[in-house]
Amino acid sequence: MFPKLRFQEFDGAWSNSKIDDIAVVTSGGTPSRSNLTFWDGNIPWVTTSLVDFNIIQSAEEFITQKGLDNSSAKLFLKNTILMAMYGQGITRGKVAILGIDATTNQACAAIKLQSNYDTQFIFQNLMSRYEEIRDLSNDGGQKNLSAGIIKEIEVYYPEKTEQIKIASFLSVVDEKISQFNQKHELLSQYKQGMMQKLFSQQIRFKADDGSEFGEWEKVKLGDLVDLISGFAFKSDYFAEDGHKLITPKNFTTTGKASFTDINTKWTTEETDEKYICCPNDLLVLLTDLTQSCELLGKPVLLNQDNGNVLLNQRIVKVITRQKIQNSFLLYLLLTDSYHELIVSTASGTTVKHSSNKVLQSYTFELPCLEEQTKIANFLSAIDQKIEVVAQQIEQAKTWKKGLLQQMFI
Repeated sequence: MFPKLRFQEFDGAWSNSKIDDIAVVTSGGTPSRSNLTFWDGNIPWVTTSLVDFNIIQSAEEFITQKGLDNSSAKLFLKNTILMAMYGQGITRGKVAILGIDATTNQACAAIKLQSNYDTQFIFQNLMSRYEEIRDLSNDGGQKNLSAGIIKEIEVYYPEKTEQIKIASFLSVVDEKISQFNQKHELLSQYKQGMMQKLFSQQIRFKADDGSEFGEWEKVKLGDLVDLISGFAFKSDYFAEDGHKLITPKNFTTTGKASFTDINTKWTTEETDEKYICCPNDLLVLLTDLTQSCELLGKPVLLNQDNGNVLLNQRIVKVITRQKIQNSFLLYLLLTDSYHELIVSTASGTTVKHSSNKVLQSYTFELPCLEEQTKIANFLSAIDQKIEVVAQQIEQAKTWKKGLLQQMFI
């Protein structure tokens, strides 16, 4: 068989084998947690949380030589491919390459290739087949992969020289994506740093005529806004289309709502006009299903792409008065100090909740409207740059996905 896209100097047919025929597949283990002499050593111990289509250069936990000798843990050498056999959510089926010698837990399959197979080539091949490999999982309550399933995976491959050339080319693409990711991270860090300085007044803007703005006024949010709580829409009316709902799944940590085919809910239920939210409406989430509480209290400012949505329960619409503007309040509610207040006062065990009362009690210092506008415009400009880089990342990933489909069989 032949790939659709190929370097012109190669023309031979590709071979195919099961992974069991070209590699040794094993797994690791976990030393007893109750024996303290097994832990906090100098041998890296990798779990599936670190397996994410990457090269693993460090570990979060370490075991001792005694822990290695007295458990099913094994030491795998640098350049071993790891595959997550089970784990939370989307973890199962992900692959990584060890950039260091390390041990792993039993949820990681270690694939040590024979010398005539290129590690990067097989890694890219398995990465391109993530969804296919996930579908190979055992039937049952918890879908898992196993060493036996992985050994039966069939791969097509050319001579090693062509393997290396394909892998090298794709590594260049990966490096470009990595550069975009680094740029995105640096811009995000810069924004967070500037928010801290702006809202703590370490940096102040001046008026258009060069004069200083006045002192900021200490205020309470409840004196500046009205809150409209969402409605408990009945599941009987959920449908494939109709009126779009905004739910906790549409909230992000960036202040922008995310609506996808997977996370968008629709209802045919009719409701009061006060629950209709439009572009430029500011909404705040008062519940969080995650243990990290990273979304609790987070705001989103709806945009034109979001269109009109219906306000679901545990979400509030913030109606600002003349003294404060939506865009300024959006960034204020994205600050760490605000989020710390919301999390520290949250109720509930499994599901964390905040309340209108807590939101209304938030006290802060407020500049005049003109300075609010300058702050919001400055931070919005950074957001636009972040969005451009985010689009570049997605475009590069889409391009690579197309390459993988054509360069592999």
